[in-house]
Amino acid sequence: MNSYLYKMKKLLFVFFLFYGNVFAQTYIVKDNSSIDQTMFLQKAFDDPNINTVLINAVIIVNGTIKIPQEKILKFEGGKLTGKGTINGGIIEANYHTWIFDTTLTVNPKAVDQYFSVKWFGATGNNIDDYNAIQKSINTCIRNNIRTIFLPAGKYKISKPLIILNSAGSFCTLEMLGESSFWDSNTGSELYPTFTNTFAIGIQNGKGCKIRKLKITGLFSPPNTNDRHKFFNTSFENFIDNICRDSRYSPYAAIVIDPFTNLSTNKMPSDGGYPGLTSYYGMFNGFSTQTGSTGTEIEEMSINNFVVGICSSPNGLTRNAEITIINKIQFENCKLCISGGQDQEKANVISNIYCWGGTHTIFATGLYGGERMAGNWNIDHANIAGAVVRFIYNEQHGYFPTYISHVFAESLGTWGTINSELACEISDCHIDFEYPNVAGEQTLITSWGENIVYRSCNFRYYGENTPMKIEGNCVFEHCYFSGPIVKKSAGMNNLFVFRQPFNKNILLYAVIILAIAVLLFYSIKKKHWNYS
Repeated sequence: MNSYLYKMKKLLFVFFLFYGNVFAQTYIVKDNSSIDQTMFLQKAFDDPNINTVLINAVIIVNGTIKIPQEKILKFEGGKLTGKGTINGGIIEANYHTWIFDTTLTVNPKAVDQYFSVKWFGATGNNIDDYNAIQKSINTCIRNNIRTIFLPAGKYKISKPLIILNSAGSFCTLEMLGESSFWDSNTGSELYPTFTNTFAIGIQNGKGCKIRKLKITGLFSPPNTNDRHKFFNTSFENFIDNICRDSRYSPYAAIVIDPFTNLSTNKMPSDGGYPGLTSYYGMFNGFSTQTGSTGTEIEEMSINNFVVGICSSPNGLTRNAEITIINKIQFENCKLCISGGQDQEKANVISNIYCWGGTHTIFATGLYGGERMAGNWNIDHANIAGAVVRFIYNEQHGYFPTYISHVFAESLGTWGTINSELACEISDCHIDFEYPNVAGEQTLITSWGENIVYRSCNFRYYGENTPMKIEGNCVFEHCYFSGPIVKKSAGMNNLFVFRQPFNKNILLYAVIILAIAVLLFYSIKKKHWNYS
């Protein structure tokens, strides 16, 4: 009997090992929220027979836990709290559950596909989630976890979210939500409660991605109730006197390289982004003013900012090249996309949509350093409602910009594109807002004999009202709904209008040539016969 009881006790000891339970290599931590359980957790992870430690209650960790490689920290309804550190392991948890307090330091080896911002307590319930989201970003970058996930919800943030490597090197991270660029349901939405910095900033990112998010700011476009005033508001006066509109630090949804790198660099003349001066010049690990590369911003909705997407506003950093901006809906922005310096090469903007409350869709040189424009390729845009102009781009002679497949309704003006280089605007259809609404506008300004507009339609729909343009570019196979009026006189203000080569002329030329050849050989033949 005693032998039997001894064996039963031994079995029970194994069964309830370390005050928990072991089921097929899974250790279930005992519910005890009053004591630090660092030691018990570490013993469980050190046990070679245990592969998974399951948390289903509130567990205090104030020490350091080192999880061996390939072992799993799994959560089912519980969470860890305290001021401890958890190093290593694979985290498995529902993306919608709170599993860590932000007072913990977590350095996982891996996660099950994504690291959810809700793991650090973000609610997505229209309360301030800044701490949880920024903690998640820092954790992912520090541990080379590639994707941070924001489940559907409304995330209010009281400070800007910053993607950077605090160790002073490059970083790679994807922020992924559950919205689309044209969403009929509630997706993953960010709401900054401030008006003087940016919602998301990427500093020295390599291959960073921001996808499937809606970001809504607090900028209010002026004169929206008076369309005549709206279309005649200059870019400088398109302000709300609340949101920060400064050359080197505008209020923006997404900023690529907001800060300078080197401590020897002076602060921007406008003082830089308020409250973020400590980030300027903190990257002395770089010997040059490098910048981000390969940033992808896709399937986004961006509303109510001075600048929607702002590249290189700090005035000194370089790179910001191979940026891909795709499937973006803009609304109520002063400027949708801003280029800030001449090294922005092979950047692509595609499938963008803006249906009102906006001054300019794309511009270079209005924010950031006063340098020449970079190389941008814009393809497929749909513009409607109330947009003052499409473009402002002083290219000069460094890199060209190419534009194609723009469809616009009620556009105030096409805007300005000047260049010494060969550049092309093709296959666009532009319907301008009528003069009785917008007033008489200079519809196109293009100085540069190497600028070619090809197969484009420019109309006041249903009217043959004169159309005022300025420059000396080339229009090839283009349609204007009314007579062209040059804004200013002079020999330099000369446009070239070309029509495609008439195929009938080519046919007639071939026929005439054939007849000429036949006559030639006929005469030759007679000459040979006489000989």
